[in-house]
Amino acid sequence: MTARPPRRSRLRGLLRELRKPRRPQSLSVLVLLAALAGFLLWNSSGMDNYGENLALNLGTDILGVAVTVFVIGPLISRAQEGRVREHTRLDYEWFSAQVHGSNSNVKILDTFSNVFGPQFSERLFRGIRSATAHGARVQILLLDPDSLAVLLRGQELGERHADIRRDILRNLRTLHSFRDRLDDHARTLLDVRLCSTSPGVTLYRWDGHSLVSFLTVGRLSGEGVQLEVAVRSPLGAFVEQRFDELWQQSKPMERFTHMPVTLVDAAAARREFTCRFVVVDERWYVAGHDLVSYLARHRLDQLSAYSDALGTPSAAYEVIVVDDETELHAQLTTHYAEKYDAPAAAFVWLRPPALVTE
Repeated sequence: MTARPPRRSRLRGLLRELRKPRRPQSLSVLVLLAALAGFLLWNSSGMDNYGENLALNLGTDILGVAVTVFVIGPLISRAQEGRVREHTRLDYEWFSAQVHGSNSNVKILDTFSNVFGPQFSERLFRGIRSATAHGARVQILLLDPDSLAVLLRGQELGERHADIRRDILRNLRTLHSFRDRLDDHARTLLDVRLCSTSPGVTLYRWDGHSLVSFLTVGRLSGEGVQLEVAVRSPLGAFVEQRFDELWQQSKPMERFTHMPVTLVDAAAARREFTCRFVVVDERWYVAGHDLVSYLARHRLDQLSAYSDALGTPSAAYEVIVVDDETELHAQLTTHYAEKYDAPAAAFVWLRPPALVTE
């Protein structure tokens, strides 16, 4: 038997409901009704036994409101929690509108998403700004473009969407640019992370409701049926649990786009950089105008590089500038342009101390 929630918890729930932002149309209707009620009360003030009749009617109305809020409302809510509504596809504009009115949670879980594409992103970003202004936390979880799961998902989709890595990179560039435009408060509420395991499902959540779909073969998830469910329903709870598991194992977007590098010279002087980077054949190559300028003023054989991103923070890496006339440099240029949609003139290989060159 399920225990009833304490009266204090129900009261807090009612207060949260009352604090939710209302649409301007709703406020206009509320003001109009209040004015009409005030007029009717004033107009009937001359009737006999006005005070007793007013008290009787107000008491009856208050009792009706209490029954509706604390009895009928929860019964209807519980009945709706188990209801599943089907959508023939993922309507990104409709979802963005739901995000706009959110005040607690917004979550997106997908391989990549067209909601971050040029056609829909600005409307979604307006919704995110509104949601964060109301205190909502926004969590976005996409596949790591360099993970094996991306290759497997590309094989499932076939030739039509074979290069989903490029689609994820476009999403990340758009999200990174949007995050930079936010104020400090909104930026702390927006978190974008990458997971290396295929989720099997997709999730588009706003407050207590979610659109849920499944990754199918030969078709993007957004092109198939979306199930609108309550977060507290069995299906909603299952997908939420899957999201939380992947979130715990994921990494921040910033770790994919930038890596910290510390250069130490022979005199133990330290200089810290935040560099863009690419990985080719499991070797790490960094790029950056300030880094290259620093290297030009120092002897490379007297410099050592350290980075937490390389897995061994205490290991000293050798600094080697890649020859710009080699095939490797051309390959790095291609990878860099694909990742950042920008050119790079020079690359620096961080050579592991245990690696012996042939």
